[in-house]
Amino acid sequence: MKRKRLFVSLLFAGLIAALPPVTQAAAPSQQGLSQTIADPAQQLRAMANMLRANDLPGLLSALLPPTQLQQLRLAYDLHRTEPSSDADRAKFAEALAKLNAVDSVDQLMAEIEPKLQEARPQAVGAVMMGLGALQVAVASPQAELTELQRAALQSMLPGLQRWATNTDFLSSASMRQALTLLSNAARSSGVNNLDQLKMLSLDEVLAHAGSLLAAGKQAVRIYGLDLDAITDSLQVQVLSVDGHNARVRATWMVFDAPVSSEHDLVWVAGRWYGKDVAAHWSVEHASAEKG
Repeated sequence: MKRKRLFVSLLFAGLIAALPPVTQAAAPSQQGLSQTIADPAQQLRAMANMLRANDLPGLLSALLPPTQLQQLRLAYDLHRTEPSSDADRAKFAEALAKLNAVDSVDQLMAEIEPKLQEARPQAVGAVMMGLGALQVAVASPQAELTELQRAALQSMLPGLQRWATNTDFLSSASMRQALTLLSNAARSSGVNNLDQLKMLSLDEVLAHAGSLLAAGKQAVRIYGLDLDAITDSLQVQVLSVDGHNARVRATWMVFDAPVSSEHDLVWVAGRWYGKDVAAHWSVEHASAEKG
């Protein structure tokens, strides 16, 4: 369980900071360093392109060092060889039917519509309260924000406010459209039961998840938020490269405002990785060598 938590944390914490390989190289010496180490900005843009293309197998390969990726594959293959109980099959079938059944959207809307109606009278007040809380956070020195985060939030607040106050998040028509997109994507996978799912390799599962991600992006676009456009807006500035360490600033346009974050990178085994990911890899790699 501890190892699984580590893999999950690496997957999500490293999505921005851990970068994919563009070139492979042996650990370079100080002489000729700039010629042998890949450009971290190029690698970050390559990873963004994978996200844009919904390429989750590629993202995972870019995200994890080779030994950790191999461990993840082995753990997945071991898990899918474990026998499934009738209760496991029934639970999976019930969950899948919520999106996979022919009338799944009608069933989901029957559950959701009363909740939408109940929430509508409070919707405007809830939006204004949320926007007010953000404004307080920007202005308050007690808010746990870095100066970069504070500046980014302040610059995007006007656009965020326009979006939040002009979008009907509780529209039944929009909800039905979004659920239809997700349901169609789930149905197109061809997976109808737990045994079929366990026949798929990790890369095959991730490919199906990529189709769901694409449908999710379309669903979010119904509500006026274009995640692909945000990804396309990525600009990367290399702030420093010192031997096997680098610092980069990544900037996206969100609600018509630049939102930036800075990341420390480490060159390990021919690739740039986020500092935390590289640290985990180094510890495990050293343990494996001692073993």
